[in-house]
Amino acid sequence: MKKLLLLLAAVLTLAGCDNKKSADELFKETASGVVVVLNEFYYELKLPNGNTLYFTGLDEEGDINGLTADLEEVKKNRNMITGTAFFVDKDGTLMTNRHVAQPDIDAVTARRSMIKFMKVLKEYLSEAMSTLSDQFDALEAQKSSCSYFDYYGFLRVDQEKLSAINSQQMELSRQYEELRQSRDGVDENIDPEGIKITTVCELGVAYNNTYVTNEDDFIGKNPCVVVRVSDKENVDLALLQLKNKKTPEDAHIFALRGEGDGGGNFFTNLFASDDAKGLKIDQQLYMIGYNAGLILANTKQGIKVQMTSGKVTQLPDGQRLLYSIPTLQGSSGSPVIDEYGNLVAVNFAKLSGTDNFNFGIPEESIKEFMKK
Repeated sequence: MKKLLLLLAAVLTLAGCDNKKSADELFKETASGVVVVLNEFYYELKLPNGNTLYFTGLDEEGDINGLTADLEEVKKNRNMITGTAFFVDKDGTLMTNRHVAQPDIDAVTARRSMIKFMKVLKEYLSEAMSTLSDQFDALEAQKSSCSYFDYYGFLRVDQEKLSAINSQQMELSRQYEELRQSRDGVDENIDPEGIKITTVCELGVAYNNTYVTNEDDFIGKNPCVVVRVSDKENVDLALLQLKNKKTPEDAHIFALRGEGDGGGNFFTNLFASDDAKGLKIDQQLYMIGYNAGLILANTKQGIKVQMTSGKVTQLPDGQRLLYSIPTLQGSSGSPVIDEYGNLVAVNFAKLSGTDNFNFGIPEESIKEFMKK
């Protein structure tokens, strides 16, 4: 009994101690749990008549770029973005921003572009039909070479060559008719609201202190899929998961303040410091991420995650937390932690015109998102 009382006293003494950690300690503890995300993506456009087209995005004027019916063509020209993600359980689940996991076209811009799109689509289909027509005529001209006079003056026909030409023309005619129906539908049947646009993504991650030279080092070695994205416009969060569903054994797993065992099993931390229970103005925060993506991350010793620091400049309102941590493109999805190593926000945006004031999704929104 005496030993039990002494043990309890020791625990209570430890519980009352200030367990803040230095920046170096926090970096060494958490860096292994933060990864670079590579997302290669394009957009699939489904027409009401069942036809599918693809494109790579919208330009600054809202016009559609890279419109094509050729899947292989759009894959060759697809977009590429990088961001940051971090492990939240032992099953290979990573948290990041929605705009990193599933880049979307701005709804207002997309709707505005639909009127332009109808004209672009009709022109595209007409040009495609013209190309098929030219190919058909070129084949027709080749038919003359199928007939010839032999040594004795008799007319001969190369039936094998003629049959091959006729077969090619039949296929061109079929494609031409499909395009014609689609083009006619642009004028009469296609409702802009009936055009469905989806983002097609292929994702992979790379770990701190590893070497990357091409996309296969991400998507080939550590492929992942989108598990879920937030359905709330102002909550820029998403969950990814490694396809093997296994978090590396040595990877740090992030948990919210006062909660979590690092494995996705949440409980209340009875011994959390009072100082760790609520953010305060001018409180020290740290962000671990890949600012500027591989531009800064690549070193002679492999890719290296960076830690930046700043202070709380505006208390969270449930939707965002404002802090003075500097960021660059590539830091989207980075975990923001307090002096105890607890997750307090997920970085998602910067204040326009400056790199020194940035926004994070606060823990209230993170908790709500994780409960669904």
